[in-house]
Amino acid sequence: MSNKLFIIVFMSLTACLESKAQVHDISFSSGMNVPMYKGIENDITFCLDYGQYWRNGLGFRAGIQWTPSVANIDNIVGIPLSFVWYAQSLKARNRLYSGAVGVSEALKYGWSNDDYNTARTIAGSFLMNLFSDMGFFAGLTPGYVNGSSSNVSKAYWGDSWQYWEEKWTEKKRDYFLTLDAGMSINYCIWRFDIKLIPAFHYNITGNYLYHSTSGRTGIDITSNKDTPLRWFFSLSGGLSFRF
Repeated sequence: MSNKLFIIVFMSLTACLESKAQVHDISFSSGMNVPMYKGIENDITFCLDYGQYWRNGLGFRAGIQWTPSVANIDNIVGIPLSFVWYAQSLKARNRLYSGAVGVSEALKYGWSNDDYNTARTIAGSFLMNLFSDMGFFAGLTPGYVNGSSSNVSKAYWGDSWQYWEEKWTEKKRDYFLTLDAGMSINYCIWRFDIKLIPAFHYNITGNYLYHSTSGRTGIDITSNKDTPLRWFFSLSGGLSFRF
């Protein structure tokens, strides 16, 4: 299995190197990092990276990423590395035409089905076609978690404050590695690209363990739940400059 994986990666790199590089860019993005677990707050994240793409649409990205906090554990720094494939971009005239066709089809559907609440469908059909191109990426992010385990958060409620709950996140290890996959939707203005980047991330190294304990005053613990935080979703927006 490892030999096959090596051959696939080697052939992909060879295909890239045999074509002359077409585009280089520098990109800055920021957005929300969302733990995919109930009751855990979202965090903001920032990324500065460099990309290089060839005429066949293949390329790579590498950069540095800083997340001020993940589940109340501070200062996470990562180095995202990924392979990228970009679909062929359309000219502005073709995008406008495609958007107009999408609006026309949406209007026909609304009239034929007596559904006049089609404003969102029409707007979505038109705006999505304005984007210049779409890229898909997959890769790894190694990094370091600088902060320590979070402080215990306590809450009390009920008559005479008889119920209580404690929550905190335990840091299991300092170094981390995530598996990343997502897409980038771009809108081009001269040499600038406006980006919308949704992605999923899986924490391979299991750095975060979320504890939740609850009970009643004067009685032993009634509930104790430990949840490894491995799955995250991010939604970022950014701006890149091509050269």
